[in-house]
Amino acid sequence: MKLPALTLLFAKIALVFTFIVVIVGSVVRMTGSGMGCPDWPKCFGHFVPPVSDEELTYQEGMSFDKGMMIIHHDTLWVANHDLVLHGSFDRNDWHKYPKHDYATFNALHTWVEYINRLATVLYAIPVLILSVCALLMLIRYKDLRVFLLALFADIMIGYEIWLGKLVVDGNLKENSITYHMFGSIAIIALLILLVNRLTVGKMEVRSTAPFKWGVIIMLVMTFMQIMLGTQVREQVDIVAKEVADRSMWIEMLPVVFKIHRSFSIVVVLLAIWLYLQYRKQSFRLRSVNAMFFLCGIEILVGVVLSYLSMPALMQPAHLLLGVMLFAASFFSILNLTNRVSS
Repeated sequence: MKLPALTLLFAKIALVFTFIVVIVGSVVRMTGSGMGCPDWPKCFGHFVPPVSDEELTYQEGMSFDKGMMIIHHDTLWVANHDLVLHGSFDRNDWHKYPKHDYATFNALHTWVEYINRLATVLYAIPVLILSVCALLMLIRYKDLRVFLLALFADIMIGYEIWLGKLVVDGNLKENSITYHMFGSIAIIALLILLVNRLTVGKMEVRSTAPFKWGVIIMLVMTFMQIMLGTQVREQVDIVAKEVADRSMWIEMLPVVFKIHRSFSIVVVLLAIWLYLQYRKQSFRLRSVNAMFFLCGIEILVGVVLSYLSMPALMQPAHLLLGVMLFAASFFSILNLTNRVSS
């Protein structure tokens, strides 16, 4: 396989993995597993996390390596050195975890968060290969644009990793979802630009100016809705800590939810107008077809969330559909502005 084709392949793989990481991260939030591992990059000081609270309890005869943790008297303690437990708890052997006071073990939460981290590690593999291919593209073909797009994607991925560490260290600071999602959207946009840059044989597409601008507005509005949605998700987490009954959550949410819900009406009206315009166009594009399909499903899921007590499984689906709608809109814009003949 030639280098440009190989670079394109791994750009597509990295893009797919980005969607997977987004959905896994959403499941972490849905299950409340964000602090399932209280430290980073390890989990309770382990490379493979514990499966029961007994592994984190002070018991005679248990052995711990330096850096491993226990929960003792509702406090997270870190081993100062390798030790085997004998007698009573000796504070000379331990120090309190300094970054936060969260000291709870839940096996489900721990392993959901751990799987999220594994998915991120797997994600790094195609990204690393893509980066090497982009560097070779610069050396061999002097393709600076491919190299810079890959470089900026790497920088944003580094930002996401750094932010993930800060979030854990700060016990899920406010607005963490919004910051994470902004980074994910940036990565998706960069990878889409890479895919478009590397795709050969693109067909010339001519559309009317109103339709093209309508798709651009759809992209902007989708991005705004995703950002508003992350703010709503932050508030849902706060409400869920106060009230377990999901049927009461909607009425307890602040005004940002009403803005998000009302704004979706504007998105629907725009989608209807775009569809009527699309029927007048002389072309058909898969990305545009996907945009309409995803928009319809996204609105339907939003209605279910709003009027059926926010079922848990719909939350990650709503986010994934929104991100995919953004991607389809972005692909559509690039196709519509393309002037390269096949």
